[in-house]
Amino acid sequence: MPALVVDDLGVPHVTAFGSLLNELLDEAAALKPPVTNRTPSASIEPPINKHDLNNLSGRISSAFSGITVEGADDDVAVKKARSRKFAAIEAVARDFFSKLTASTPINSPEFIKIWNFLDILSILSDDGHCDPALLFWLIEELLDSQTIAGCRIIFDYLESRRERITAKHFKQTNLVILRSCNELLRRLSRAEDTAFCGRVFIFLFQSFPLGDRSSVNLRGEYHVENVTTFETPTEEGSKMDVDTQDDAHKETADGRTDDKGATKNADEPLSMDELYGLFWPLQESFSQPLKLFDTSNFTKFRRGVEETVRTFKTYPSDEGSRSASTLEEPAHGVKRKREGSGNDEQSEAFNPKYLTSRDLFELEVGDLTFRRHILVQILITLNFILSWTADAKKKYEGMNTPNKSVMYSGEFGEEEAKWARDTKNRIADYMRKDQPGRFFYRMVDTVLARDKNWVYWKMAGCEPIRRDPITPELWAEAQASAQRATMNKRLRPIPLNAVPMEFLKEKDRDQVMEELKNAERFKIPDLDSFKAKISDDDFAISMAANEQEKARLTASKASKSWRALRIARGSKLAAFDKIDDPNDISLIFEPLDNMDAEKTVEDVAAEGDMPANRETVVISGPPGVGKSTLVEKLLEAHKGVFGRVVRHTTREPAEGEANGRTFHFVKALEFNQLRDGDRLVEYTEQDGIAYGTSSKAIETVTESGKVPVIELDMEGAKFAKDMMDFPGRYILIKPPTPDVLQSRLKDAGGRDEAAIKAIIDGLPEQLDDDESKMSSELFDHTIVNEGLEQSVKILGEFLYKREDEEVEEGEGGKAPNGEAATNGGEHMET
Repeated sequence: MPALVVDDLGVPHVTAFGSLLNELLDEAAALKPPVTNRTPSASIEPPINKHDLNNLSGRISSAFSGITVEGADDDVAVKKARSRKFAAIEAVARDFFSKLTASTPINSPEFIKIWNFLDILSILSDDGHCDPALLFWLIEELLDSQTIAGCRIIFDYLESRRERITAKHFKQTNLVILRSCNELLRRLSRAEDTAFCGRVFIFLFQSFPLGDRSSVNLRGEYHVENVTTFETPTEEGSKMDVDTQDDAHKETADGRTDDKGATKNADEPLSMDELYGLFWPLQESFSQPLKLFDTSNFTKFRRGVEETVRTFKTYPSDEGSRSASTLEEPAHGVKRKREGSGNDEQSEAFNPKYLTSRDLFELEVGDLTFRRHILVQILITLNFILSWTADAKKKYEGMNTPNKSVMYSGEFGEEEAKWARDTKNRIADYMRKDQPGRFFYRMVDTVLARDKNWVYWKMAGCEPIRRDPITPELWAEAQASAQRATMNKRLRPIPLNAVPMEFLKEKDRDQVMEELKNAERFKIPDLDSFKAKISDDDFAISMAANEQEKARLTASKASKSWRALRIARGSKLAAFDKIDDPNDISLIFEPLDNMDAEKTVEDVAAEGDMPANRETVVISGPPGVGKSTLVEKLLEAHKGVFGRVVRHTTREPAEGEANGRTFHFVKALEFNQLRDGDRLVEYTEQDGIAYGTSSKAIETVTESGKVPVIELDMEGAKFAKDMMDFPGRYILIKPPTPDVLQSRLKDAGGRDEAAIKAIIDGLPEQLDDDESKMSSELFDHTIVNEGLEQSVKILGEFLYKREDEEVEEGEGGKAPNGEAATNGGEHMET
């Protein structure tokens, strides 16, 4: 700030300018008077312009008539007069500013005087009547005196006047602007004021040139003070100290070993307790990547990244990608959603520090935002590794004046580079599984690519970013070439690829109506008409001369293919399941034999063919009694009436089994989510494999108009009835005798003698001798299976009987005396 001249304080000029400032503020108030119901941000607009103030330059000259600036011959006298003028204006401005801000809250309508006052100072600085930095000195003091809420209002003013206040004298004011914004950023919380921080950064980016060094970390300093602390393993706990060579678990050709020495599958993720000690040490490598040049540190980092990515891949890549068959809404959910919480809350969240408690680790890993944060940090570090390989360092040798502070002597070998590239590809494939994930990865990839170029510019010593103007001759030549390229030498009656506009010509009214009635206008094209067109496109694509022509032909073929599929969906929907290659839809042009058998969706039976009671049917019995065959014959005998409910299981599909038809094959994690979310009506475990029935799968059959049929073992049926209180008609299928069941199990194969003996020995426990007690407490009907056809008939009669009817004795149902009826007939398969 220029100092006042000691021998002449210029008091008359201070008084004169003070009177002029009050006059200018009165004129500004007449243009924008304070209104009690106007918000502080609304009172900022409109700005005060120079033409709003009458003869401003002449009035300034009159106020400082005793100070001669223009036309003076002595340079020292000019500088002295200019300094006195600046000092007088600054003294009046600071006095007015301190008095008004001390007595007027920023939320008060009277604060409009400050906005008008700042606009007037901006005009004076642009015209050279005061120090250009005076406006920003006062704004800096104003920011320091306000709360965060007040700073937001002040920043509204700065954003609205940015182009105006930075258009002139930017070199004299840039340091004050930078200092004010940095001080404000230090006060703001990155977690709670994320949007405000972004506004400040955008203001700086728009104000300063792209090549300005004020935002460049020239020395390449890393955030080493950001230390992540986490729990260390106890002596009794799992042995997770991976920092020593002796305790590190090495990958072998046969697989991996856990902390207890047991062999683990190569694709099986570690438990959360095992992963905890490998996961959190990665933060040290993220904040100090230079440590990765050390081989031991790189080995630990590599192990931690591999296990982290392997665990993350067991989770969906996006919340919206969870399939309906595995992540249905619970019928009776035990968790409540937060009221008023929208989808945007997650995107606004930002955690400056992670919660590293071992008890919270599994919950954190299950959070999509947390996983994305970690994967982005891994990608940044992998880019660092790939930037310091032997091949990558060769392109740095050609720099004229490299920035040696960010040029490192260490380098990574080809093996490390290959691992980094493979890991990047694995992360990319995982993050791009669905549309939201592809969008997020594209954004991250764009940011990392720009950051890579930014780092290279910094390594090159921040060379000026400029482009020399072209010569007038070059501009004229380019303009003439563009005109020649776009000039039409031969006019076409109809431009290429344009639609004829003949229909716009004036015609007779009757003729127009007849043309509108033409059936060709609304007739659906024949499906076979697209076959030759698509074949021609395939041939043209294979003969394309360049990539542009190939892309155009591919788009043309895609349009025809889409239209053909739209037409085929009405008559050949069954062929859609057979299309494996989306670029080859020739199957829809071929005739389908036995179309009825190829229907993907079976028609629902008429209302008169449906039973009166449409509750879910639960078929249960011991293993090998023939439940599956009985259900299949029931569905064949009553087509369109009953629908099989597909259960969930954690085992792998066997040969001939299809996902969604035989079982829903899911991972153990997804099955546990269904179970813990109260989405299963029953679940059991056999030989370490979990089975369960989803409420959504039952609803799918019900919504199709059919009666759901579930096939369960005895344990599953009892669990559904006793524990889950699932409503339905429970039917027990019993073998005639244990000897018959044992013979059927041996004929079916697939079980050894010990397994068959265990099933036979367990029959008295599963099939209670007290039939009346069993029927009343669990099962609604009992069928002793001695023959397939008769059993299907008896089952159908029971399902179709009305409430006032009873199954008579001798039909396989329960007799009036409580004994189970039997039936004879052919042998029934298991």
